[in-house]
Amino acid sequence: MSDKMLDPLKNDLKDAIKYPFLDWKIIIITGSILFAISLLNKSDMSKIDLAISVLKSLDFSNLNQNRIIPIITSILVFVEIGYGSRIVFKGLLGENKPPQYNKLKKLVWEGFKKYCIILIYGIVMTFLFNYAQSYFLADNIPLAIIFFILFIFVYLTLIGAMLNRYENNGKFFKAFDYNEIFRLLKDYGAKYVLIIFICAVIAQTFTVTCFVDITPNTLSLLEIGISILTFFLAPITAISTKRLVSLNLRRVYDEKDRKLKSTQKDYF
Repeated sequence: MSDKMLDPLKNDLKDAIKYPFLDWKIIIITGSILFAISLLNKSDMSKIDLAISVLKSLDFSNLNQNRIIPIITSILVFVEIGYGSRIVFKGLLGENKPPQYNKLKKLVWEGFKKYCIILIYGIVMTFLFNYAQSYFLADNIPLAIIFFILFIFVYLTLIGAMLNRYENNGKFFKAFDYNEIFRLLKDYGAKYVLIIFICAVIAQTFTVTCFVDITPNTLSLLEIGISILTFFLAPITAISTKRLVSLNLRRVYDEKDRKLKSTQKDYF
């Protein structure tokens, strides 16, 4: 990748790192939500396990602690996912300060929809990656390469799906409108798709680390110190990486003279 392409990315990284510190209240709120998720969910459930747990919890006839905790955890996760979408969308609109945690119903609803989309694409990606890994270990390199290429293709489609939702008022099924998705990726061009791909990988990698166990397992000073440090680093990382995605998307719109098609500017 040329220096000409890397320079804007370096500037965006600096901006993204400074971004969360524009409103310390948002860092505290985000840290508190992640802390609560960690506290309520000590079992490190996977996305699929969490989804199954939510479905099992929908029987409200006999609510108890085992049923209430997954519901509360899921709502908090949806709020955090929805807030990530809000950061990206508001950045596309040109806002340069972290958005507020208001209109919580919208955050939960957006988080739930985005969660389902990632889950659907994630199942396909897991299937393809596992096959690529299996064929690689079996020394069947050609098939391993084919499945890995398909994995990357689905991942790029997922990125396009998210972008297409921003263009269409966050509509769920626009994440599966492949004619629009591939047309959008084509309009962005290989250069910007590659940059957005890198930013998305960074964002999703660090977002996963934000759901680590923040609560200390023991009362040792070291454990408590690490937990306090993580309490602040996790939200800063989560907010910064979403800002990084937003900045690069905004550059695409500016340089290609694109306009956001969404009519509901406060959708997220």
